[in-house]
Amino acid sequence: MRNHDRFIDQLSDSARPVKRLWPTGWRVAAWIALALPCGMVSSWALHSRFTDWSRPDALPALLSLLLSFILGSGAMAGAFTLSLAGRPPVRLKWLGLLALIWLALNLGNMTATLPPGGRQFGEGVHCYLFMLSASLPMMVIAVAALHRSRSLYPGKSLALAGGGIAFMSSMLLSLCHQTHLHMLDFIMHLAAGITIIAVTVLAGRRWIRLD
Repeated sequence: MRNHDRFIDQLSDSARPVKRLWPTGWRVAAWIALALPCGMVSSWALHSRFTDWSRPDALPALLSLLLSFILGSGAMAGAFTLSLAGRPPVRLKWLGLLALIWLALNLGNMTATLPPGGRQFGEGVHCYLFMLSASLPMMVIAVAALHRSRSLYPGKSLALAGGGIAFMSSMLLSLCHQTHLHMLDFIMHLAAGITIIAVTVLAGRRWIRLD
């Protein structure tokens, strides 16, 4: 097209207004405000008890809950930051360190005593289903939030988001779980987290990648 002015006018007429994204901190706060209540409602059918925080040995479980919230928030912040072109690479060293502390804390909180009736495997399956049920609305909200900015690295952004969702689901589970953990039970917790990350990456990739 030789008439460049006409071409520019056509592009100007077809252009849509650009809505500025919120800062990452506000995006994370908004996601938490929407995702946590939805996760609680979606998993309510599997809510069987309230954690007894008055027990003298409940401190490790409480610290694990707080770490899960911090890790979930940090992973979501990393996902939102990575989705913005031109931002510096996300540094995950401190998240990795906190994740190691979380893992050590949970391993140290293991008990060899079986739950009532010895239904260790059944408890683990219940926790697995609880975390998956809590994570589903969180996934939808996270993918919708990432869809606004898309991402040059959809796999990494979604993996971080999935990790954040997994830790938030674990935090919700801590509110209705025994203060001590059993080995098979904790293995099912980890399996649920891996499943949540995988489902988030597979289900959200087409929605946040740049076409």
